[in-house]
Amino acid sequence: MLPHLEGMYRSMNATFLSDFNSFGTRAMGIISAMLITFSGHFAGADSNHELVSTNTQIAISVHLPASVAENPAWSATFRGKPVFDGCRLSLDVHGEGDMLTGVHLRAKRLSSLNKRVRILFGKAADALDRYRESRFVLETRKRRRIDIVFRCYNDAVAFRCEIPKQDGMRRVTVADEGTSFGISGNPVAYVQYLENYRTSHEHNVTTTPLHGVRPDTLIDMPATFAFKDGAYLALTEASLRRYAGMSLIRSVVSSAKTELVCRLAPRPDGSKVVGDLPLITPWRVALLTDRAGGLLESNTLYCLNEPSAIGDTGWIKPGKMTWSWWNGNLYDGKPAEPILSLQMARKYIDFCVRSGIAYHSVIADETDTPWYFQSNKGVVPGADTDATRPRDGLDLAGIRAYAELKGVRLWTWVHQAALRGRVEEAFAAYEKLGWSGMMIDFFDHDDQETVEFAEEILKAAARHHVMIHFHGIWKPTGLQRTYPNLMNHEGALNLEYLKWSDRCTPEHNLLMAFTRMVAGPMDYHLGGFRSVNRADFKPIWAAPNVLGTRCHHLATYVCFDNPNPMLSDYPTAYDGQPGFDFLEMVPTWWDETRILMGDVGEILVTARRKGKTWYLGCMSAKKARDLDIPLSFLGIGKFAVRLWTDAPDANRDPNHLTYETSTAKSRDRLRVRVSLDGGFVAQITPIAGTPKRR
Repeated sequence: MLPHLEGMYRSMNATFLSDFNSFGTRAMGIISAMLITFSGHFAGADSNHELVSTNTQIAISVHLPASVAENPAWSATFRGKPVFDGCRLSLDVHGEGDMLTGVHLRAKRLSSLNKRVRILFGKAADALDRYRESRFVLETRKRRRIDIVFRCYNDAVAFRCEIPKQDGMRRVTVADEGTSFGISGNPVAYVQYLENYRTSHEHNVTTTPLHGVRPDTLIDMPATFAFKDGAYLALTEASLRRYAGMSLIRSVVSSAKTELVCRLAPRPDGSKVVGDLPLITPWRVALLTDRAGGLLESNTLYCLNEPSAIGDTGWIKPGKMTWSWWNGNLYDGKPAEPILSLQMARKYIDFCVRSGIAYHSVIADETDTPWYFQSNKGVVPGADTDATRPRDGLDLAGIRAYAELKGVRLWTWVHQAALRGRVEEAFAAYEKLGWSGMMIDFFDHDDQETVEFAEEILKAAARHHVMIHFHGIWKPTGLQRTYPNLMNHEGALNLEYLKWSDRCTPEHNLLMAFTRMVAGPMDYHLGGFRSVNRADFKPIWAAPNVLGTRCHHLATYVCFDNPNPMLSDYPTAYDGQPGFDFLEMVPTWWDETRILMGDVGEILVTARRKGKTWYLGCMSAKKARDLDIPLSFLGIGKFAVRLWTDAPDANRDPNHLTYETSTAKSRDRLRVRVSLDGGFVAQITPIAGTPKRR
């Protein structure tokens, strides 16, 4: 070893071992670790490092530089076949250059973890956090330390960079991140193109071969890819904190090779990230499964986040909510009392009571001017906007008193700009006003400042016991594990668009399920009860219609991850209507999820268990189908089946459905015919006296 590095080397070894011992003490599970040290300026024969998942399905090869001009790179196989090749790692820091060019390996730490992680409100009661990890402790050409960390899950590759605190380097400015994904072959790509970095992340999905993806155009994440051999890939990120959001751009390397390259949302000065050390990038994640449904069953993104930062979570109570904005602020399909009046609130709250709806939302008036004080009309805050003060004429105290009397909690809406500079003050006021939850809207950017602002909101909201929906925002990154009061994200072109366009078709719903929803919960303005055929559809602002049969829309409450779903139509649109009994009973979070059938943009059949009862939902598009679904997931015993499915004449009136009951055992099959753009839902409950589920 070179003499001037010996002291540094010994000190680093001691630090690494101490850090690992502390980590091992804290971890709850099976952890093993080994520290390997290297000497010499370059890794030489040790430049390739292998990491294999515990089920041996995924194998990663990390190549460290063999010269001062190289950067680390990695490749991966899935089930023995190449998926990634020549994926480059790069982090350009002002004053340092690309910190990963010409790095040399000082130490390598191998570890593994196998433990159960509790999920408070999601698609399962817990997740298996099981991976093998390689941490590469690297020294830059300027003798700085930077680590790259790879984790190999049974269904994912995840990696990130970390710059620890160190002498002579306290604060950094990231000029760019050159992460690239060299995807093997030419799989079918399902991508959303972004117009620029200032976006609501609400777009239709384009289906194209990878080599046909538009070059030099921003691509949103998650992006999903289907390979000819039946493998599926989704690219996204996890644990986005104190950093800029990431999109992708296609770069053509050659006629035979294309790669997707990281693009970070820039700050006003053009830099990407500024912060004190330690600097930790989000996890860059490639989910890999052997079927499309596996992407939706995965909880790996959740596991890649830090444990809950909230001590007491007993006040967090998910449930369904009204959302009058979508239906045009109506009660029975025609204008009546003002939506913000006490009289109208009482009608909606009574509807909540008789329908088992946990939350009534108080949002804005008929001009979209919010519930809080501002002299200008519309959603955009003005100079005198005060989002802590109810607007003149709003009897919020009276609405709250009536809601408390009836056992209904209140939800609301706030423009994010109205919170700037006064987040703590605002949430202290919201707690006193009696808001249990709120939608924060119109972020429309994922630069570092906006990402940090969103986390500031979550922290203040948790201190004051307020649950949060984020709208006009980027995809989830699993942060609901750290802040369980984060109930939902939008970041999807959803059913609100049917008020002014025909872009939210049944196949779009299914494309969203296999792209955007891979990242996590997806708020979607559910509950439209006026289905029309495509030929009859016209956008309507008040009392809008929806595309797809009623059963297709009932199924969204099972198929979509959404712990606080809306029932966004007006109350009398539901009263006495076939299928509304299913919406009254269906849970909003689950103990277990299984995808029984999945084809991107075509069909999704989801089974979810709550306690001992299973709920099934099917969303279909493009054609009628005869489905034959095995019920082997039910386990031992006899079960009562309640089934709501498209009526034989649903092609004429897509609101028509049939309801039937039967019994079943696990050896049986559920045979259902779904109409064009149709679906079905089912509740399957153990019959008393049957053996307990194993």
